Amino acid sequence: MRERRLSAGWSQDELAERSGVSARSISALEAGGRRPRMSSVVRLAGALGLDPETRAQWLAAAREPDARQVAEPEGADRADGVGRPGRADAPGAVPGGGPAGSPVGTTAPTAPTGPQQLPMAIRHFTGRTRELQLLDDLLTDVTPGCGAVVISAIAGTAGVGKTTLAVHFGHRVADRFPDGQLFANLRGFDPARAPVDAADVARGFLEALGVPALRVPADPDGQLALLRSRLAGTRTLIVLDNVREAEQVRPLLPGSNTCLVVVTSRNRLPGLVALDGAVPLALDVLSPAEARELLARRLGAATVAEQQEAADELTELCARLPLALNIAAARAAEHPGTPLEVWARELRDSRARLDLLSAGDSHADVRVVLSWSYRALTPRAARLFRLLGLHPGPSVSTAAAASLAGRPMPETRALLEELHRAHLITAPERDRYTFHDLLRAYAAEQAAALEPPQGQAAATLRMLDHYLHTAHRAASLAYADDVSWQSLDLAEPAAGVAAEELADRREALDWYREEQPVLERIVDAAHRTGADVHAWQLVGAQVPYLLKSGLWQQWQRASETALAAAERTGDLGHQAHAHRWLGQVHRSQGRQPEAQRELRLALGLFEALGDWPREGRTRLDLAIAHGEEHCDAEAVAESRRALELFEAIGDPSGQALALNSIGWYLAQQGELREALPHCRRALELARDAGNLPGQSSIWDSIGFIHHRLGEYHEALPAYHESLRLRVAVGDYFLQADIHTHLGDTHLALGDVESARAAWVRSLAILEDLQHRDADAVRARLNRCPPAPQPPRSA
Repeated sequence: MRERRLSAGWSQDELAERSGVSARSISALEAGGRRPRMSSVVRLAGALGLDPETRAQWLAAAREPDARQVAEPEGADRADGVGRPGRADAPGAVPGGGPAGSPVGTTAPTAPTGPQQLPMAIRHFTGRTRELQLLDDLLTDVTPGCGAVVISAIAGTAGVGKTTLAVHFGHRVADRFPDGQLFANLRGFDPARAPVDAADVARGFLEALGVPALRVPADPDGQLALLRSRLAGTRTLIVLDNVREAEQVRPLLPGSNTCLVVVTSRNRLPGLVALDGAVPLALDVLSPAEARELLARRLGAATVAEQQEAADELTELCARLPLALNIAAARAAEHPGTPLEVWARELRDSRARLDLLSAGDSHADVRVVLSWSYRALTPRAARLFRLLGLHPGPSVSTAAAASLAGRPMPETRALLEELHRAHLITAPERDRYTFHDLLRAYAAEQAAALEPPQGQAAATLRMLDHYLHTAHRAASLAYADDVSWQSLDLAEPAAGVAAEELADRREALDWYREEQPVLERIVDAAHRTGADVHAWQLVGAQVPYLLKSGLWQQWQRASETALAAAERTGDLGHQAHAHRWLGQVHRSQGRQPEAQRELRLALGLFEALGDWPREGRTRLDLAIAHGEEHCDAEAVAESRRALELFEAIGDPSGQALALNSIGWYLAQQGELREALPHCRRALELARDAGNLPGQSSIWDSIGFIHHRLGEYHEALPAYHESLRLRVAVGDYFLQADIHTHLGDTHLALGDVESARAAWVRSLAILEDLQHRDADAVRARLNRCPPAPQPPRSA
């Protein structure tokens, strides 16, 4: 094989890719350390393009007994008086087994007749390519001399297909274990019966291996010792299914390094990994492609292809959990004329979803199967699992879970780890947990059934307070010097709330980025449960981040919810703020008529309430909306009205913003020399007030005016200072503006390479935000002349 590979000019990795046989296996085969499986020979022969005669020779050679094996002396028996499996002259021997101590790779010339206890393989098994490859790789280690039995621990949540994978793998490699394939369900999570004792399993295995009942010791330790002796030197596959804990299977592990043990469990079995060298294999739900393929195998490829959108929705509603998918597919298969959209529509109701995902059998009922894992929890972990059903997701931090449960952080962390070990939650990253929608529905169902209404209400309040007070802390750290932030008048948090301890601006911005998908759902949950004050305040604590990050769609949804909450409570001040937020987001998205309408509603309410600072800032928002429509004179007039308000109340930050707005729109009208003094005066006021975002905007205006005046060398440092401040305050969206202006100025100076680099940075931000300004920057890049090439040397 090595000669053929080298003749083709391939590395072992290239042959592995072409044949589907792992590079590790190819290396071992070429070193002569093992005999291949017949399926591997077929794949390798095909990849190498062997002619029929050579292929036949290879297959014949793979079937021959290994001449290197040393036959056991005639009549040699074990010290315990029990012959090895496969010895025809041993008491209770199973005829047809391979010679004791031979490598796993050796295939007996006749079909194995040892115990073959594997259950029936699933006909429509789908996917799991990566997991099967990892299991295949273990076979390389199942050879004499490696020093220890090879164990794989397959762990995963209920219904994810652990047993199916183990059985499918077992059938695939059965020819590698001619001395037998043993299987036992240890019932680790069966609520009706106790877990199976190791000694009971050992007695069943000894019987399957042909050991006469009279030779089996009466005591459990003797039975386990006899099993290990019986397995020593044999090539036997042992599948221990549905294991509760490592102690349940440890006594069953053979001492022979020619056996392979596959263990499945809903728990992670860290002890088996740490102390017994098990190779962990965590099994997750199917990928979208695998889930679609499973449906296609059950319902027909044409059906799924013709109804792909409904099929994809169906897989997601089933959380891509194999058990749920198989139940849904079985129901659909019973009614072949019913469109998949009908089944998807039924499953959209999360309250009825678990009822629908049942086939009338306890092992084919998602709710029942999940309950077996839930019932195995300690009472405190079970309560935390129920309460997590009240959290809207998609993920929860340790601190948020502690607030939800009203328990200390160390205790909550330990309970989350218990849920993680039980595969009832997953941990995509440290101190962050999630679970799929079916587990969330089951947890919510248990909370509704077992938690009293007042307990659920108290937990929900703690959850809302956790996010509200943490978001308020984050905003006060990240935007204390930003006029877009207004400190909120919050009530004291409920007892048991563990708000995040954020130390500085960086930690605050990191928290916002991590929790933003959660905050969207928390706002909706607050409004849905009637906590309207919380809903509005949660939006108010997010607005600066959403504005500065350019998250327009999230900002609009949050503002619409805030307005609905404010209208339900009748709070005019809250309504005014919500109208202003909506006006800002409409303006940022280019919807100027809608922006004008919302901003004028806000302006009227602020005027009626006598809130002059907010009235002035809303007028500046209207000025920007006028500017977006190129109505620069109206923008200047609105900015001057705002300046009058800010001067009347002695607001230097407001005055700085108004002066900068006047200067900017004067510059847009071409009145550059008149514009510059307004911006310089604005800069002085913003510095005195410590308003960093305001200073950044003013430096941008100054750079723009210098650029329009042809003073490019004065424009560049102004833009760089603006960019530095934008980065310091985390103003992501407006950094794109500065990069665009820098590119324009570099091009005016003839520095094409720097111009292109600046526009590329701007475009990356705008494309990330899917902003309408991206087209204008893209056009600049398309028009940009090529950079001059250095002269060639003679």
